[in-house]
Amino acid sequence: MRFRDLIGLFVAIVLAISIAFLTRFFIVSEEGVIKPSPEAVSKNKILVAGKHLNIGEKIKSEDLVWQLWPEAALQETYIKEGTLNLQSLVGAVVLEELDKGEPVFLSNFIKQGEKGILAAILPSGKRAISIPVTAETSSSGLIIPGDYVDVILSKTVNQTGQSLTIARNLKVLAFDTKLDTSSDKPVVPKVATLEVTPAEAELITASSREGTLSLSLYSVAETKEQVVEEIKTGTVTLMKGNQKTQVQVNE
Repeated sequence: MRFRDLIGLFVAIVLAISIAFLTRFFIVSEEGVIKPSPEAVSKNKILVAGKHLNIGEKIKSEDLVWQLWPEAALQETYIKEGTLNLQSLVGAVVLEELDKGEPVFLSNFIKQGEKGILAAILPSGKRAISIPVTAETSSSGLIIPGDYVDVILSKTVNQTGQSLTIARNLKVLAFDTKLDTSSDKPVVPKVATLEVTPAEAELITASSREGTLSLSLYSVAETKEQVVEEIKTGTVTLMKGNQKTQVQVNE
């Protein structure tokens, strides 16, 4: 056999051995890779905040979403898809601030009709005060929660009827025990609950003993800022027997 043939045979043997070695190496490597089973891939969705939610905000249908969550990070307390109807939380009030994508719990909300709902929707520094109303003093029940009103005191002094606006631009929180406008037909309420400052609460309480309180509805075209600019400070004298009390009012 010639020398050139020997070299060719040697090269062929080396190549064959190399190919066999590399083939075995790749087979072993692939066998060593652990592929996740279909069961290991998380298919669980949990309820998360669809946007940043502030305390006191009312939940809308798009505010909460179902989101895939890693199996290893799942907790029993998370709300999993299929265990809750999202519509049941629409209208609920946020009790704790939530960031977008943060898992939510039922304890983060308080639903309409539950105890504490009014305190949850009151802004810091505000108070809620309730006054008796009739069809005549509440625009025949056409004023609804969320509207803004003036409070007018009507009384008789020296056989002369007098009316005075004692508070302006107050938000209506509720009528009777309803904080929403779910009723299709106007219902004449017996009690109106208003959002006020502590000073306004004192004034309205004192005024309620002097005469009749009525609600005057604001037009939606009037902005809150424009209304505030029109408010001026005045003094009204409240009579209780022979006692006189002067209080500051908006007139």
